[in-house]
Amino acid sequence: MDYQGLVFDQKVREVTRGIYSQIQSWPKNVFAQDIARQLLRASTSVGANIAEGHGRHIGVEYIHYLHIAQGSANEVDHWLHTALDCKIGSPEILNELIRVNYKVRKMLATSIGTLRKRYSDKLIRESLAPYSLSPSPLDPELPDLFKEDNL
Repeated sequence: MDYQGLVFDQKVREVTRGIYSQIQSWPKNVFAQDIARQLLRASTSVGANIAEGHGRHIGVEYIHYLHIAQGSANEVDHWLHTALDCKIGSPEILNELIRVNYKVRKMLATSIGTLRKRYSDKLIRESLAPYSLSPSPLDPELPDLFKEDNL
């Protein structure tokens, strides 16, 4: 399946189109335009990371890119709320974009969880070995400096 067939990719594109449409009518002051740039950058980052991760076709790498997409989706949420708080744009449209973006965030979290279960054997990290002052089988004699009674 191509990444474009993924429901969360379709929803991300819906959010990005909605943001683009919405910001066309925003004031041309520096503050509103900065929020607009951040929204476009973050929303397109979500989709780009879904596409790039899906293209890797390797579970652990895909999870990594979905985490990045999730972070960008959280950033989109922040900027949409900022625009809403600062009364920039239509509250109805911004709230709808927040709602759709929330679905994206939820789908990304679910996908990450599912993939983690599927690839859990590849995600296990080597456990830390306890440190010991006992002689190693490779070096049976410790220098006197490292003997327990000298510590």
